[in-house]
Amino acid sequence: MLIKDIKLSDLPSVSLLEKNNLPSCAAIYFVSDSKGQVLYIGRTVNLVERWREHHRFNQLKRLNRKDCIRISWMTCSNDIKTLSNLENEFIKLHKPPLNWAKVVSPIKRITPSETALQQSLQQLAKLNTMIFGFDPIADEEPPTIYLMYPVYGRCSLTGSIRSLLRNINKKASALKWKEYHTDPKHLGKFGYWETNYNGIRIDLSPFQGLVNFMDNSTHRTVAGVGLWLLVASS
Repeated sequence: MLIKDIKLSDLPSVSLLEKNNLPSCAAIYFVSDSKGQVLYIGRTVNLVERWREHHRFNQLKRLNRKDCIRISWMTCSNDIKTLSNLENEFIKLHKPPLNWAKVVSPIKRITPSETALQQSLQQLAKLNTMIFGFDPIADEEPPTIYLMYPVYGRCSLTGSIRSLLRNINKKASALKWKEYHTDPKHLGKFGYWETNYNGIRIDLSPFQGLVNFMDNSTHRTVAGVGLWLLVASS
């Protein structure tokens, strides 16, 4: 059976506060809210022992005040390599927000990916970010929306963009922005960013003299947020 075919709702589970009733088996475990959103995924060779003093318990207990948090599990071989590989595959599939959140952070709520993306785009729109184009098929890579932010010589809004995207990344959300390339300092140290949402890659890059093209643009919406689309001259 493929990992994507496994229904987490069919797995055995207990409520967060009943964690002492977990079995003593090797397992991949899933922490989910009442809507079925996976918040955290982990692995262990002894499930009940792992949860006696779990490092995420206080975070989850706080979330449990307003929601019913449950722990479900899939019994596995106690081979560490097997457990680790399965854990990585499930994390890649479900993108649980707390797997990227700091343990010490007092998480009050989980921010849905769509909300985090909308907040990102709203802030980027204020910095004159524009849509450059959309590539539906590119060498079997995910379809990509290309965004551009303005650059003036060696000056740009890189600092502001880096700050706002890092603030978005601090949220307990499955959506994360990655700075996959940074130009050398003598070239302006411009940042190139990417994120993924619902199988679509969003690429954000610098564009020299972008403001000169703003008159030749039309309005479009991405994830409910209005951005200007750069129109090629005929």
